[in-house]
Amino acid sequence: MNKLLASLRNWVSYALPLARRVPSHYSPGLVVRQHQGRKVLDTQYANYSYGPLHQVLRYALMHVPAGPPDAPVLVLGMGGGGIIELLRQERAHTGPITAVELDPAIVEVAATEFNIRPDNTLQIVCADAFAWLPTAPTAAYELVVVDLFLDLLLPPQLSNPGFWQHLRRVLRPGGTVVLNTLQQAPLYIDGQVATEYLAGLGLRVKELEVEYNLVLIARG
Repeated sequence: MNKLLASLRNWVSYALPLARRVPSHYSPGLVVRQHQGRKVLDTQYANYSYGPLHQVLRYALMHVPAGPPDAPVLVLGMGGGGIIELLRQERAHTGPITAVELDPAIVEVAATEFNIRPDNTLQIVCADAFAWLPTAPTAAYELVVVDLFLDLLLPPQLSNPGFWQHLRRVLRPGGTVVLNTLQQAPLYIDGQVATEYLAGLGLRVKELEVEYNLVLIARG
């Protein structure tokens, strides 16, 4: 019966998009939609997982050098877990992933709607990434993905040099940072354009323009 109901919902979603609103203190307008047979997670104005953002992150990962498949990865801003799916299914990543997500409502949605749950290779931390990062171990991660949007806004803490100094500290030598930002709202860190500031930390930066997003790929 459950399989029949799921199949029926999937069929109906091609003709009439279905939606479930999720109460959230941090993400107003949070909603799970099923459209054309696929679930996506949206806020009032932005896609959080499995929609256009999925394509942005997929394209970004295509420009990340292939490292050891079992190397540790850190994700700051898990959302519904689309980046976890991309790492595991498309990059064949088998190593440990630590995912930090501020919103407990989104952590719950990731589990119930997208089957993204903690397991022997995935640790999900429900915490403020800016407060959590200073507690992370030094030189621990081969890849760090930073996707810390609040709806369509970048949190102001991204302009704090202390955040980036800690991020540089937790990155392994030769590791890579993927930072998702917006083209129309350039990120400044300590008064400098992000690319210049990150270069000053010894990172080689490449810019990718994808739709309305500007993705920075920074390598140690």
